Amino acid sequence: MNTFKAYYHYVNDPINALKTLCRQRAFKEAFWGYFVAALSWVLFFNIGSGISIPVFLLKLSILFIAEITAGYVAASLGSLFLDFSSIKASAASLFILAGTSGFVKALLVAFALIAAAFPFAKLEYLAPIALLLVLGLQLGYLTRGVMRLYKTGAGKALTSWLFTIVPLLMLCVLCGIFLIWGMVLLF
Repeated sequence: MNTFKAYYHYVNDPINALKTLCRQRAFKEAFWGYFVAALSWVLFFNIGSGISIPVFLLKLSILFIAEITAGYVAASLGSLFLDFSSIKASAASLFILAGTSGFVKALLVAFALIAAAFPFAKLEYLAPIALLLVLGLQLGYLTRGVMRLYKTGAGKALTSWLFTIVPLLMLCVLCGIFLIWGMVLLF
């Protein structure tokens, strides 16, 4: 399925478009979404900084791999939660859904361009608000997608995505503890 055709199909009929993407295993569209998300992160944090092309490509490739990894983990854990809730979910479908949600992050580029075009307005101070807004929109898209694909309630759909945050937070806490512990042993 062509990416633009999938977009127009989603605008006309979101429920059938999501089902079609998942049924056809549209990994190409998902990977485009992950790429757009990685590109959006790099541009959001680096517009106007004058980074070189090799550094830009390095950041883009690292963030692309990180986006795919995060999508894989989120889809796996979300599928596990839905399976715990007696809903037969596919991790591949959730991976595709997480990938297509990356297109929402393109709004970050628009904000960064506006902030760079009007430097006298000091819009860079609004960057955290723009970031939270876009991440909230992405979470809303993911929640609606699970509700449409698996006919669940909003609470269960939202919890399936928030369920992925708990293990990731625990991983960050453990890494922080081991980092501090390692620093203490060094000194």
